[in-house]
Amino acid sequence: MTYLLDTDTCIYWLKDRYSVREKVRQVGWNQISICIITVAELYYSVYNSNRVTENLARAEQFIQNLPVIPLNDNALRRFGELKAELRRLGQPIADFDLLIASVAVTGNYILITNNTRHYDRITGLQLENWTLP
Repeated sequence: MTYLLDTDTCIYWLKDRYSVREKVRQVGWNQISICIITVAELYYSVYNSNRVTENLARAEQFIQNLPVIPLNDNALRRFGELKAELRRLGQPIADFDLLIASVAVTGNYILITNNTRHYDRITGLQLENWTLP
């Protein structure tokens, strides 16, 4: 597995965004994973929607088709380092996003997100945006 999908990219997939679906087709499902934090954010998105039943079925099917990367000691340690560093610089990032980035950095994944400006402050994080045509 090479790529770690950020929550926004997963939502683009679920909403049938052509560029995201095409890129997934090109790289293959066997190169893609998601983080346990993304799973939590997807469930929040489902239960915050107006079509909970429909969205829950789609989200669960999506989640079940991908490896879910857990948090481990290395990622948690990196989270602490990054959070302290970004705070000192006056550039904090939301904890969930920072946890996802920490998993990507420590697991040597390329993080796929439409929010590259948000994440580009993180040293050592590889980014790609699959929403662009």
